[in-house]
Amino acid sequence: MATRIETLEKISWRDPSGFVAKKDGRIFRAVSTASIPDVQRLLEARWYRQGVADGWFPESEWVAGRVPFVVDTSQFGWLEHRALAFPCYAHEITALQLYDAAKLTLAIARTALEHGWTIKDASAWNILFEHGKPRFCDILSFERADNSGIWIAYAQFCRHFLIPLLLYRDAGMLPSSLFVLHRDGVQPEQARRILGGWRAYVQPTLEAVTLPALFGRMEQSRTSGGAQGPKAKSAELAKFLLGRTLKRLEKLIDALKPAASAKPSKWENYEADRDHYSAPDVVVKTNFVREAVQQPGINTVLDLGCNAGEFSKVAAHAGKTVLAADYDHGALSRLYQELRCATLAISPILLDIGRPTPAVGWMNREVESFMVRASGKFDCIMALGLVHHLLVSERASLRMILEFFLSLDARFLVLEWIDPQDRRFTEIAGVNEQLYSDVSIESFEHIFCEKYVIEKKEQILAGNRILYLLKRKN
Repeated sequence: MATRIETLEKISWRDPSGFVAKKDGRIFRAVSTASIPDVQRLLEARWYRQGVADGWFPESEWVAGRVPFVVDTSQFGWLEHRALAFPCYAHEITALQLYDAAKLTLAIARTALEHGWTIKDASAWNILFEHGKPRFCDILSFERADNSGIWIAYAQFCRHFLIPLLLYRDAGMLPSSLFVLHRDGVQPEQARRILGGWRAYVQPTLEAVTLPALFGRMEQSRTSGGAQGPKAKSAELAKFLLGRTLKRLEKLIDALKPAASAKPSKWENYEADRDHYSAPDVVVKTNFVREAVQQPGINTVLDLGCNAGEFSKVAAHAGKTVLAADYDHGALSRLYQELRCATLAISPILLDIGRPTPAVGWMNREVESFMVRASGKFDCIMALGLVHHLLVSERASLRMILEFFLSLDARFLVLEWIDPQDRRFTEIAGVNEQLYSDVSIESFEHIFCEKYVIEKKEQILAGNRILYLLKRKN
């Protein structure tokens, strides 16, 4: 009789070939007994092993009999995947990251095809970002190629990659927001109501949106041409047809590569545009952060309100693993563009900390919320120039902000206090400036020192800004 698996938390169940579960931060995959031979061949394939070495796939190994709570071998074989440091999902990435995820999906599909395999899923949720690099994390998506010449994942690829990138380019809609609302991507009919005019009749909108919407059934766009395509009569012809489909999709995706915006976002060029810091102020702040993150016990850092990652890079160059979070798409895109060609241990995440990423999926169980995933994950939180924004934009009190930091359960907090008399504070407060008349350095220290000890404190030369290194009590 099969053993019940009650000690594992199941986080996927859609694939009949198996499911993913986690335990104490470890990631396991149950593989149905019928699928074990193919998975074993895949793991042994030279091209797949090269993909692991190149960072396309996380490392995986069979663990049956070696993990006490993985004991059911009557229906499943068990793999353990390397757990990513802090994976970022489809609803937490920039448009450029989605473009790179699409390119990786197609590169994997082409490579697999060359070796007699195909991928049956082309979901953006299968690509997780770690340290700014995309990883394909669904080993059960691979199956032996048939002779149809049709890519069964074609329609899904359009919903998850082509259409969101089209909506970003032509309507300014952020892919991250689309995936919060549409877990399985955007249907052509939904996109057609937004994308009109002459653009609807040129590529890639014609193939990904207009024709499928006109046909009225996504099933008719599952072939290589968007309508009922040719059927192959041999393995060689099937490989040629599918290869042609993948090449065409790559051209369509390349046409949608997000470009630098003609009009920079509010915070994209913050480092160059700021006039409230002198050059000596920046040096003081940089040195303070560098020394602060060198405290014993700090290995992982969460940089909230990172802008384009100026101080995330300071922490990363100090040898720390950093999650760099900001809600400004332009600023985070600029950071990610730099990380594409770098080896820094920084993971950018598109995040409005006033409205953190929600849990998504069936009963909100497939992807946990940001707050749940981040709690206890970081040794240090950096909040440089953030508290005054939370006071004003979220109308959060100092005690609420303290509770927020405590909920993340980090031992250290590197914080910049900006006094309500500071010019930038009064600018964002506007006509509500009087609401913060009782907010002061004294009230801040009184409230925060209930839970933290001030390890170091340094005033920036400009006068109204103070840097803190706080250590949590107990």
